[in-house]
Amino acid sequence: MATTTRIRDDIRYGYAVGRVRVLEGRLLSRATFERLLDAPDLREQKRVLAETHVGRYLEGAETADEVERALEASLTDLYDEFLEQADLPKPVVAFFQAPHDYANLRAALKARVLDAPTSGLLSSLGSVPPEAYAADGVALPEEMRDLLTAYDGAEEAPSLDDLEAMVDRALFAALTSAASASKVRFLRELATLRIDLANARLLVRSRTKALPPAEVIGRMLPGGSRALTELAPDAPRMSASELAEALVHSRSLGALTEADFTDVERFDIAADGVLAARMRAARQAAGGAEPVLAYVLEREAEVLLLRTALVGRLAGLDRESVRTRLKERLS
Repeated sequence: MATTTRIRDDIRYGYAVGRVRVLEGRLLSRATFERLLDAPDLREQKRVLAETHVGRYLEGAETADEVERALEASLTDLYDEFLEQADLPKPVVAFFQAPHDYANLRAALKARVLDAPTSGLLSSLGSVPPEAYAADGVALPEEMRDLLTAYDGAEEAPSLDDLEAMVDRALFAALTSAASASKVRFLRELATLRIDLANARLLVRSRTKALPPAEVIGRMLPGGSRALTELAPDAPRMSASELAEALVHSRSLGALTEADFTDVERFDIAADGVLAARMRAARQAAGGAEPVLAYVLEREAEVLLLRTALVGRLAGLDRESVRTRLKERLS
């Protein structure tokens, strides 16, 4: 049965794998990012990128907003080629679109609660068009509409942490559902890894912010490793070294060390490295879904790195701050 599934996947993803083998050599190298970090301004950064696959998108970009739009345009073209033209299964497409849908929902919900505009905050990369989040979200799928209007009429506005937790739970449920429906083992494992990383981050944050144990337990995402869930009641009361040791001994997060769990910022950098290593391993598969999906994920991650390198510098971050944020992902 496994052999039959592999043959079927090799045939279904054959065209896309061929394209990936041509294009993956164009992924930006560590040396390119080092040059971006050393460049004195956006003009020089654009010159560094001029001969790469993202150069044409950035030609007219001068401001942070224009850079953001350029990077989104590069992802739009990527999705058109690999999620639409390659005729990938609908659950696979949904796996890639869900983070954009729920990022839009998060932004729209915060704007609704704070009575602020959403102009410029919403992406067109999801399955739902940005205009669907307007008014009462009548054009949204029912579950998303219910989340958007969840706090309408509430006597007291929810905390931003509560909003984040609610949307995160819905997002990871959508990712898990799409991964399961896709029947692609790589996506199922990736969904579980992302849940574990999110739960580990919550545990690290719970100690530094002294969150009540009941709140930590309630915010843990289902579908992850049991070992992490079992740490939730005690994590807020542990010392930094005790929690770090317990997280390492949980064996849920691969090669992370105790030092990686000392604070949230350091953990975020290390978590990016864990995901990057998983993508690199998947790209080595000879055929099937893994190299195609890993390539799309690598391109998504590349855009995040570019956003940090380009927009971060425009926002006034110094080179070393940006370099630190990129270090683990580029290793």
